[in-house]
Amino acid sequence: MVTNPIIKVGFCVSYDWELLKKSIPRIYEHADVICLAIDRDRKSWAGNVYDFDNENFYNFVSSIDRDGKIKIYEDCFSLPELNARQNCNRHRMLIAEKLRPGGWHIQIDSDEYFVDFGSFVKELRKINPNPTGKEKPLNVCAYWVPLIKKTKLGYIYVSFPDSIPEMVPIATTFPDYKRARHNDHFNLISQHYIIHETWARSENELWFKINNWGHAAEELQEKQKRLAYYNMWKALDEYNFQYVANFHPASATTWPMLGFSPGESVEAFMNNFVVSKLPLTGFQLFLRNNRNIARIKFYWDILVSKIAYKRNK
Repeated sequence: MVTNPIIKVGFCVSYDWELLKKSIPRIYEHADVICLAIDRDRKSWAGNVYDFDNENFYNFVSSIDRDGKIKIYEDCFSLPELNARQNCNRHRMLIAEKLRPGGWHIQIDSDEYFVDFGSFVKELRKINPNPTGKEKPLNVCAYWVPLIKKTKLGYIYVSFPDSIPEMVPIATTFPDYKRARHNDHFNLISQHYIIHETWARSENELWFKINNWGHAAEELQEKQKRLAYYNMWKALDEYNFQYVANFHPASATTWPMLGFSPGESVEAFMNNFVVSKLPLTGFQLFLRNNRNIARIKFYWDILVSKIAYKRNK
């Protein structure tokens, strides 16, 4: 174990823990410490008990942890007085507390596979080689490539042909998780990608996820809405995907189009997948990543909205 860890990676471990077999190998070499945090009663954030193969889980951790980097943290992450989103936020904050202040705090979910974690870590160290946690807070974001469904021939995924892909704050100098990994800190945009096996599950696995993940307390709170969305997902195949747009359950336009790529496995998909060119020039990305310009734009937008409000009164 590194005595002064800088790259601290936390995972919220749950019913889909076996996906760690694909996610941990992609980050292990470049992490200083890895925290696997799992509910001690094997309950989801929604409070439902799930099946969990303890023996295989611990055997997997033992087999992969050749350098002694992994800490298994078991606690109560499913309080009955909190909803699924609140339990999600609390789970993430407890991981951050366990890893202690300082360094880069990175949270990756079991179903997220970094395309090049080593390069991402190099960028973090260039931004700040050793955050103390007392600096002005900063997040570093990566782009998601959401996998929607595994078919006989390959994967249906979210395509962003003319827009900036969906982003997620992955690393932060000051953990303050208010809605999953989101907070009010300044978001620095990196050009790194994460393959997100979000919906590409079996029918039973996806139905369980839809009913138990953090979003179950928000946009998918109504069972009839969950069922309608789930039935639409079941109807997708490698032929009709092209007729579906705005597929995100919470913010429809976040997933503007669906694409298809051949591959018998996630690894094959990653080998076949071609990353689309970002609709941002280097200068535009510089402007987006400048904290002072972002602040000016923020107050300018407020001023414009106030003027528009007065005109419409």
